[in-house]
Amino acid sequence: MPRVALADASMPFNQRIVVGFRYPLRGAAIVTVGAIAAFDLLAYFPMMGLRLLVVGLGWVALYTYAFACLRHTADGFEDPPEMAMHSENQAAIALIVIQLTGNALAILAPLLFGISGLLISLAVAFVLPVMTMSLTFDGVGAALNPLTWVAAIGRIGADYFKLFGVVLVTSLMQAGAQYAMQQRGPLFLGTAAYYLIANYFAIYNFHLMGALIHHHHERLGYRPEAEALVEATNPDDDTALLAHVNQIAHDDIPGATDILTERLREGLAPAPMHLRYRQLLRAQERMPELLVHGQIWIAALVAGGETRRALGVVQDCMGIDASFVPDATITCGPLADTAAHAGMPRLALQLALGYLRLWPGDAGAPNYGLVAVQMHFRLEEREQAATLARALLHAYPGHPVSQDLMDMLDTLDPSCPVTP
Repeated sequence: MPRVALADASMPFNQRIVVGFRYPLRGAAIVTVGAIAAFDLLAYFPMMGLRLLVVGLGWVALYTYAFACLRHTADGFEDPPEMAMHSENQAAIALIVIQLTGNALAILAPLLFGISGLLISLAVAFVLPVMTMSLTFDGVGAALNPLTWVAAIGRIGADYFKLFGVVLVTSLMQAGAQYAMQQRGPLFLGTAAYYLIANYFAIYNFHLMGALIHHHHERLGYRPEAEALVEATNPDDDTALLAHVNQIAHDDIPGATDILTERLREGLAPAPMHLRYRQLLRAQERMPELLVHGQIWIAALVAGGETRRALGVVQDCMGIDASFVPDATITCGPLADTAAHAGMPRLALQLALGYLRLWPGDAGAPNYGLVAVQMHFRLEEREQAATLARALLHAYPGHPVSQDLMDMLDTLDPSCPVTP
């Protein structure tokens, strides 16, 4: 089996910017750059109206492979992928739409709006990388959600601005190459050189986006595939213990459960161990213990920044007890916020109402009451939203959320004005 080269996630992003210049010149990447450039050159010749089709197909092929490079790099692999076989269809299509729309806006805005259009172009150029990256670590829905962009940029920090600077500079270099080689040089050779340069920079930029995800994968909640590969080839003690537990569980499920109970009491344990523990408890119908474990694991996941996984555990516990709510404000609150922003209004509503019910005197209770009103409204439960908003105004007079609640009531029932 050939050795798979893995990237070092600890390498500073500044260094990845420099060493990344070699990435499009290695392996399948340089072949792809040349092959797509050669295909694009077909548009140079009269083809009975097929020029636009050729350019479009070349563009789709380039960005599909570039996205595969992004994901491959984000997963911790050093070398370019052989081909774009592993790109998810939905993500690849979303990427094409995002890039097409973004580039069209960036080009047309200055033409339509003059100087102010340049600001629009810069804004589009600024968010395009984070939209593209979000397709990898959070999916299509998150890539179209501005809240995801803000959260991702906040987690990445200054490195994102470095990436934006590189993308901006390479775009200007690409525009300069187009002018110099297509407008001022030999037409055919200049066009060929421009396509090679444009394809090179596309692969380079997408590689840097993947490198940025890999470098900050813990903050982004993304697990590189390379880590799973390393674990598969070099199993650690927990992996060996889990294999031992699975073997025992064939004949002695309570005994296997006891082994995992002792391991979980020792402290931080990997997710597969928690999942297997829950499977064993469920097989024995030990539902109270499932709920207790759920509370403990949810708290650990939230503390570790894995709120999305924690929401999955919450839903599992709600399947056992419909009234289940995390047992601490520092756990319940962030989960309600995450569910609300992730397009899970029913779950956000239950968490927010649970917060309000369990800790009505807490400083955060009015805020989560407002979240509950908003979720009722999002679920088209207008009467419940209005009733809760009025109750909150009565229970927390003069609180900063009062104005938001009154605005909600104005929206819900304009014919009945509300006074503080």
